[in-house]
Amino acid sequence: MIPKPFIAKWQQHAPWKEFAQVEQDLIISRTLVEIFSDEFLRENLAFRGGTALHKLYLNPAARYSEDIDLVQIKPGPIKPIMERIGEVVTFFEEKRTTQVRGHGAKALYRFTSEYEEIRMRLKLEINCKEHFNVLDWVNFPFDVESEWFSGKTKIRTYNINELLGTKLRALYQRSKGRDLFDLDYSRQNIDLDYEQIINCFKEYTSFATGKRPPSKKEFLLNVEEKENSTEFTGDMEALLRPEIKYNQNEAFNWLKIELIERI
Repeated sequence: MIPKPFIAKWQQHAPWKEFAQVEQDLIISRTLVEIFSDEFLRENLAFRGGTALHKLYLNPAARYSEDIDLVQIKPGPIKPIMERIGEVVTFFEEKRTTQVRGHGAKALYRFTSEYEEIRMRLKLEINCKEHFNVLDWVNFPFDVESEWFSGKTKIRTYNINELLGTKLRALYQRSKGRDLFDLDYSRQNIDLDYEQIINCFKEYTSFATGKRPPSKKEFLLNVEEKENSTEFTGDMEALLRPEIKYNQNEAFNWLKIELIERI
């Protein structure tokens, strides 16, 4: 789908070991420009999740992330949005598959990588439930300069503290070490407001569960389980740039002292 020399050149923007990862990064970048250059989609969607964090706020990305997570920011049917995405993202050679279930919608794009000739996918997922934001929207300038594709746009996304508030919720609700890494790496590279992060965490957790947010004690017990979980600690393998050094024990200590202590 993309000529090999263009993929090799893109490695300066996406410094991953595997060319398949570099290729996917370029595909993600083009997809984002195509989506947020469309007025209808820009009015209805916001970019969130680990890929948003690393493609926008932490660029060049410290951690490899392969999915695009979006949020439908206004109530309404998701079908017109899915149809419009199908009309603007047209560069894939294979037909996409879509699924709408519960409060979410997915589009899967499959392709074969040029160098390794392995089957790859781009998953685009839309949260169709959380039609709110706690802090002001951010319109983040984003551009792609490649011989395969060039374009620029402004991506609607969340304030960094709100983005990390949802990361903190993800850390509490699931067992993926990447969530802790994202929080820890962000605090080392961005000036953060911990009170805003905690406030956003509480708002999103309450909305998702319909209950009060977890107490300090409940969160500490949750973290203790993760500290002893091989599933949690093994989640980071092959995801970081080679030169990135990460101390998970230090990250846990920071989490407990600087964030959970404020709950």
